[in-house]
Amino acid sequence: MNRLFVYAVVPAGLGFFSGSITAWTPLESEATIYMLSCDGAQVGGVCNGKEEADLPFTYTVSVDEHAVLYSRMDGPDILRRLPFCTIRDTRDWLCQWDGDKIPKSRFGMVAGKYVEIATCTSDATREMFYQVPMWRWWFVWLREKFF
Repeated sequence: MNRLFVYAVVPAGLGFFSGSITAWTPLESEATIYMLSCDGAQVGGVCNGKEEADLPFTYTVSVDEHAVLYSRMDGPDILRRLPFCTIRDTRDWLCQWDGDKIPKSRFGMVAGKYVEIATCTSDATREMFYQVPMWRWWFVWLREKFF
């Protein structure tokens, strides 16, 4: 009976309560965004040029402190606070780099997915960076470094 409890009930309980455990932590959410760029045209989500890996950003959102902090892979111990952010919750927030009423672009998370929203028509003509899964980013990065 003890083994049944350890092997079945405890993992099931942790899985069931894992969503609410993150709400108890002071920094509520962390997400690492892996981005690639394409020097050619993209057709149907496929790059027809050379893809290059950008250094990943890790964003940490605290709703209580109304703060979004970020770090890059090349300096993970250096946390910087993003200015000019609107935070609804850990899965919905947008930031911009300057205090303009109509910024060139905004970026953040919408429904848990990273987005960049261009508000200036000259920026909206081409998506420079796009989010990819971690495994694809590592594949492109390794190809850049060793091939």
